[in-house]
Amino acid sequence: MSLGTKRRRTCFRLIAGLVFALMFLYNCLTPYIADDFTFAYAFDTGLRLESLPQLIQSLAFHYMEWTGRVVVKFFAQGFTMFPKIVFNVFNAAAYLGLGLVIYRLARGRRSDRYDVAAFLLIQVALWEISPAFGQTNLWMCGACNYLWASLGCLAFLLPWRYYLQKPFSSGKGMVIGMAAAGLFAGWLSENTSAGMLVCLVLCIAFLIWLKQKVPAWMISGFVGALAGFVILIAAPGNYNRADDFPDTTPFLTKYAVRFLDCVNMLWDNALPLLMVFAALYVLLWMQKASPAELAWPAILLLGGLGANFAMILSPFYYDRSSHGVFSLLTAACAACLVQFEGQRMRKLFAAGAACVTVVCLFDVVGASYDIASYWMMYHTRESLIVAEAAQNDGAAIVTYGIEPYTRWCGAYDLPDIRENGEDSIALARAKWYGVAELTADEVRTYPFPGHTNEAYEAGYEESIAASTQADSN
Repeated sequence: MSLGTKRRRTCFRLIAGLVFALMFLYNCLTPYIADDFTFAYAFDTGLRLESLPQLIQSLAFHYMEWTGRVVVKFFAQGFTMFPKIVFNVFNAAAYLGLGLVIYRLARGRRSDRYDVAAFLLIQVALWEISPAFGQTNLWMCGACNYLWASLGCLAFLLPWRYYLQKPFSSGKGMVIGMAAAGLFAGWLSENTSAGMLVCLVLCIAFLIWLKQKVPAWMISGFVGALAGFVILIAAPGNYNRADDFPDTTPFLTKYAVRFLDCVNMLWDNALPLLMVFAALYVLLWMQKASPAELAWPAILLLGGLGANFAMILSPFYYDRSSHGVFSLLTAACAACLVQFEGQRMRKLFAAGAACVTVVCLFDVVGASYDIASYWMMYHTRESLIVAEAAQNDGAAIVTYGIEPYTRWCGAYDLPDIRENGEDSIALARAKWYGVAELTADEVRTYPFPGHTNEAYEAGYEESIAASTQADSN
């Protein structure tokens, strides 16, 4: 191994270690939020989850009454049965794993395993592009639903990537294994699994276009993924939930609005990725890359777009639902980038990676302050709730809500303790603390120079009013 390769390996491992350490710290500073309290109790009985049979019965009830996404819910509910440190470790590993999977989807089986610039740019994209980073990567319920779903779907694409790069032989074991893996990958997430299926169809179509034989494991993997997706979509709970949100908007207007919601999601958040992809893909085309080298980035791009526009079928497109979309688009960009081997291009990419890393580091500092400040304020409030609950023997408690500032905080844009103590989250939170009811009569926040939020503005206006009244007196 050459000295240059050893240095690249050291840098690669250092970046990976720093990513894991930072995500582990952030997970430790992210408490139970919103649905985490609800998921700690069995959906069918309302009792605290304590065993695997109880968890399976809860998920079966959930499948029939609420949603088909029971594979990711298995983890979201299952982790509540253990100390949160267990989730913190696994989730930090899952986040790092997603970056590594995207890297392998881009590079495939190239001999040089340590492309530091590409790996660094992947990490920057995962950090900067997501409009709901904390909700999808730190919040326990959200991470299981979105980060873990993206990891599973993209990991399932790895054998397809390797085969398109260089065909390999396989046996019956792989045929069976891909069918089973496909079943679970297709069952993970409505839009991310849909984007994955788009990639699978395009891979098979590409091989047919090249007049090459489609291996049996591809067929079994696709059939398994399609079966899992059907199980996910056909869940009775999906239709029960749809009945709770009737939409009387005229057909064409409804779907035109949803289409524009999907377009706006790309415009508001993914435009940098799409512009980078367009530039890199044109350069690849101009340097006369092989059909396979051109096809794979395009397949990932179309998979990401498929995952995005699959949300047309949903009445709501939450920011957190875009996690799989942006993961696939990041992989598409990376799959273009790694194919440039010239020294001049590699130096240009390294310089670009250094520049965007500087921007990323500023955001890391702000995000760290926000996450840590929220954690401190949360635990101050929690100690007061626990003390008051013990003193009042479980009577109703009125406290305050907490509003964070940035999208990197797990609690950002999620329901905290509110005036209404009758919704499912409020009831579960009250049960968690052993009180009759838990509500808030005000929302507080913490100072964050250069930032503001509704709670801070309300407090500032009150302080100005109080100061004006004092001066007049």
